[in-house]
Amino acid sequence: MKTNILNRYGSSILFNLLILSALFNLAGKSAIAQDKIELKNAKELTGRIVDGQSIREAKGDVEFVQGNVKVFCNSAIQYMTTNRVELTGNVRIYQDTLTLFTDKAVYYGDERRAVCNGAVTLKDPNATLRSDNGVYTFNDAKAFFKGDVIIVNPDYRITSDELIYLRNSEESYATGNVIVTTDSATIRADKIDFLKREGRTFARSNVIIESDSTIIKADTATNYSNERRSVATGNVSINSVNNNTVAYADRLENFERDRFTKLTSNAMLIQIEDNRDTLMINCDTMLAVRTYPESYVALSNVEIIRDNFFSKCGEAKYFKEVETISLNRQPIVWQDNLQLTGDSIYAELPGKKLQSIYAKRISEMQGSAESFAISKNADSNFAVRFDQISGNEIAIRFDDDKISNIDVTGNARSIYFMYEQDRGNGLNRIEGNELIIYFDTEEKLSKIKVISDPKGEYVPESLIQTVNRSLPGFLPRDDKPLRRVLKEM
Repeated sequence: MKTNILNRYGSSILFNLLILSALFNLAGKSAIAQDKIELKNAKELTGRIVDGQSIREAKGDVEFVQGNVKVFCNSAIQYMTTNRVELTGNVRIYQDTLTLFTDKAVYYGDERRAVCNGAVTLKDPNATLRSDNGVYTFNDAKAFFKGDVIIVNPDYRITSDELIYLRNSEESYATGNVIVTTDSATIRADKIDFLKREGRTFARSNVIIESDSTIIKADTATNYSNERRSVATGNVSINSVNNNTVAYADRLENFERDRFTKLTSNAMLIQIEDNRDTLMINCDTMLAVRTYPESYVALSNVEIIRDNFFSKCGEAKYFKEVETISLNRQPIVWQDNLQLTGDSIYAELPGKKLQSIYAKRISEMQGSAESFAISKNADSNFAVRFDQISGNEIAIRFDDDKISNIDVTGNARSIYFMYEQDRGNGLNRIEGNELIIYFDTEEKLSKIKVISDPKGEYVPESLIQTVNRSLPGFLPRDDKPLRRVLKEM
């Protein structure tokens, strides 16, 4: 009787337990079951158990499916427990508009990740990506490719050693020998983040940006392709490919469409001629306009050197085609033994030679002072004797880098020392509305012409110590700019 009862109810209880267990497993593992890689087709299929794990080998027109991911290959080994498939021969993986091609890969179903161990190609409507090997995760549409990487799009091309590509945002993060080529520029660097939809490229380490008219080098740079604008920082240089001009700075902003560049902090411009620096401009900030007429504006702490022409000022403008320099804000110029100051100075240097310098007083300017020229005697025996000229305007003209004449207008005054057989011979004071001073080929005074209201005085050598030997405003300076070491282009 007892056995009958157990038989009757035991079978029922066992059946119910099995049903409950199955329902529990379905409720707890339904999501996992749905993620299992499903074999859809194969010409040959064999199975075995290895270390307690069920393994299936499929050959010939093999097809697997997992959700919206479809996998095709010549042969495969499927590991049922770990939900993994090793794929070999003509591997093709599809997901919506994406296609992945390779000869050998491992597909991890739990992660929806394909690891390609040989040459791999990824194609989608936005780009084609190839490399020696790569990994693609289907859930987040992310590719990590390595070795001889190239990604091509109708609007750009990227080559690198390694690259991460985000399909949904069309972003590429490349490392190692990176080259990005677009319609507006070619960018090279050790690392580059290329954000296509934003039209922004961020490059760092050994950066080179080549465009139509310039080559930019820097530690870091950001290129805005839609605006054709670049911002570079750290050891910046910009080379104008249409001429021998190179500019340096700590920071640069380049507007390629407008052909305009702004350099800030330790800016330097060098114009190369015959493998030497024919023009060097140092300043805090520089503005370069590469349209015709090409010009450069230097601001704050400006220093200019060109052969034996040196100058300092607060603002300078250099016009390349006509080879002229305009100096403002307390300008000073040195040419050999000559020192010239004025409210504004204008210099002409055609043919790489100084032809003329004009110093002008701007009386309405605050702190205005007369223009002043000082010439130091080259003979060390007379080092304390300075020929001096002052007036509202001073025009100095040169012939083969030597002073040929000086024209002084407006309250013109002059002191020059006389010599005879290498001995001092007094001094001359001359005043007038206008003075024209002529020099011989050895830059020795040969004649003075006084126009309107002339006044003159000769002081013999014996009395020279008893008179004032300086004009009002006389101030010789020894802070001539130093020629800096030429940076490598």
